[in-house]
Amino acid sequence: MKITIDHSVVKALLICAAKQDVRYYLKGVLVDARASDVTLVTTDGHRLLAYPVATDAIEALTVGQYIIPREALEAVKPCKAGRVTLPITIEIDTAKGLENKITGATSVVTPLIDGKFPDWRRVLPKTVSGEPAQYQAEYLGDFGRIAELLGTKHPHVHHNGSSAAIVGNLGAALGVLMPMRSDAEFSTLPTWALA
Repeated sequence: MKITIDHSVVKALLICAAKQDVRYYLKGVLVDARASDVTLVTTDGHRLLAYPVATDAIEALTVGQYIIPREALEAVKPCKAGRVTLPITIEIDTAKGLENKITGATSVVTPLIDGKFPDWRRVLPKTVSGEPAQYQAEYLGDFGRIAELLGTKHPHVHHNGSSAAIVGNLGAALGVLMPMRSDAEFSTLPTWALA
């Protein structure tokens, strides 16, 4: 299977991929290939990004789930033609023991991660309640960076109380953000803040 994709999409996906985690299968990008579509997914357990690959960007679709190591994707530099950044290609060769080749200005050949990625569709809320929640500021900022990489400006968080929220306005992508758990209650202003 061969996928051609913008380097900015890879950069956006890697923002939500785990970096240092005992769950080694989260330290990469899942290529979720079904008979009808291919979705690229990353998560670190606190946030998730799913990006549907356009059908015209896929050659020789091979149904299955394949995890590409983040180090391999980070190692490939994009190719430029003047001021235009050219897409990179991801080739998954199931005949060679699940070998993966990523090509841009540079190329990397690496084995895929041998692991089971979580069922990411199960964490997608079917509806959202609109009930406000608190989110880690760093993660909200990361979704702002993701939106810019995917060609939009302002991501929208669709609140869902203590359950997973949907992050929209990310172009074709879909984000999920887990709220912070907090038992802290606000009671009164401190005396130094009073008039």
